[in-house]
Amino acid sequence: MDGCDIAGCGRICNRSFMEFVLIMTDDDGDHEIANRTERRRGPSTYTLSFGGIIAVAGLVASGVATYNALQNDIATLKRGELYQERTNERLDEEIKSVRAEQRETMKEFNDKLDRIIEKWARGRKP
Repeated sequence: MDGCDIAGCGRICNRSFMEFVLIMTDDDGDHEIANRTERRRGPSTYTLSFGGIIAVAGLVASGVATYNALQNDIATLKRGELYQERTNERLDEEIKSVRAEQRETMKEFNDKLDRIIEKWARGRKP
């Protein structure tokens, strides 16, 4: 035989490694073949081939990888925002303490300048 087995009213032929074809036999003769409508030839639109399964799996894997990459980017941005907020709070405290020191230094400077002006003014009076 040509690698075909009889199954019910048809034959199952093994044409290649992964391809099985069901060939239906018609016992009524050729007159019914003329009455049947012509069927589409080729693979069914509903059949998923091995390559199609691999393609779908690849798309799913790509989507999962993209999702994971986006989640990692979002987590990194959130950590960056948290670090920036902490840095801003620390800098705000430092700026406040520097301004307080600056006010104190300016007050001391103004006091010294007032004393120098008073001494100079007293020294000029006859």
